[in-house]
Amino acid sequence: MNIFYKWPFRFISTRYLGAWVLLCIIFTNPLLAASSETPRKIAFVISKASPAYQQVVTGAEEKLLGQSSVYSFDDMLQGADRKIDQAIETADIIVTVGAGATEAVVSKNPSQPVIAALITDSAFSAIAQQYYGSSEQALASGVSVICLDQPVKRSIELSKLLIPSVENVGLMLGPASLSKLEEFGSHVSNAGMTPILVDVNAEDNPIKALEPIIKRSDVFIPVPDSRLINVATAKWILQLSYRYKVPVVAYSQAYLNAGALAAVYTSPENVAQQVSELVAKQAGSEDGSGLAHMPAYFSVEFNTNVAEHLDIRLKDQQFYLDRLKD
Repeated sequence: MNIFYKWPFRFISTRYLGAWVLLCIIFTNPLLAASSETPRKIAFVISKASPAYQQVVTGAEEKLLGQSSVYSFDDMLQGADRKIDQAIETADIIVTVGAGATEAVVSKNPSQPVIAALITDSAFSAIAQQYYGSSEQALASGVSVICLDQPVKRSIELSKLLIPSVENVGLMLGPASLSKLEEFGSHVSNAGMTPILVDVNAEDNPIKALEPIIKRSDVFIPVPDSRLINVATAKWILQLSYRYKVPVVAYSQAYLNAGALAAVYTSPENVAQQVSELVAKQAGSEDGSGLAHMPAYFSVEFNTNVAEHLDIRLKDQQFYLDRLKD
């Protein structure tokens, strides 16, 4: 009988405050036991008990196990740190879901493979730098990452599909993404459009930096950066886009709901699919090093109210999905 255990706990220490642990020990799964007669044990650790985080775990569970017996335990205010220790002691592979869970696990220097999911490239880099010295060292130590960030090139291509006549594409970068300025500019140029780039720092006045760029753009693409930059600029980007009737192609469903025209993003279902595939692959691998994985899957959605306001006629969703696949 396949057994799936869940133990959610709220972290109480300052370091882990607000995080939850979901420990899932999986037995007798043929995908995971392919390379050995000993069943593999997979532990999931999630950053918080939100639907998105839980969807990743339940989605991966369904893909890995099919059907399972589920044992749920009520939230407890004590013992989360101990449960992480227990996961490290008993699991063959640990999957962390979210930046908080990733830091909670890697801070304990586990010896088994770790797969970090639902985490941005910048967040993973910061954690890897703190605990391993660099992203390269983290990967060499057996930590794999499935980056949440969709390639900016995909947003650029979607912009051209949405508005074939577009000429000027505004892109906003922050401190974490500024090193890719030349790369992103090349993607815009290669798509037959003119890049208008702006970088925004925490010290900048967002509206002063963004207004002249958005005003000159036919479409505007904010590049995901640090949470501070993302939060500080989103409100102004959407207000200015509405004022100047410039469509925004964003990177999250929340951005879309707030007023962007379209979003190319990694959904919890997309993450669950890639996690399940990587877990099965990792379980049969003898290589102890980790790998950095870009999102293998993506979702595209549109805000029909914004499209109507901008007089943009949308085709069916599958049209865009088919043309954005690599």
